[in-house]
Amino acid sequence: LVQKIFPTDANFVLVKMIDATAVYNYLKEKGIIVRNRSNVLLCEDSLRITVGTPAQNQQLIDALNDYKKD
Repeated sequence: LVQKIFPTDANFVLVKMIDATAVYNYLKEKGIIVRNRSNVLLCEDSLRITVGTPAQNQQLIDALNDYKKD
């Protein structure tokens, strides 16, 4: 699922994934909004994920774990 998490000093992380568009669509269906950066040069198959509240972060982690199970 996750291939690389790029270092950051910002309030978001850039995550290279095996199929970012599929993960993006899954998260969107779950009401979790991230940025699909796959169309940006050198960011193919990457999602930009903003750091949220602890509850929001846990919701994202839970959704990604559920995605892996499917």
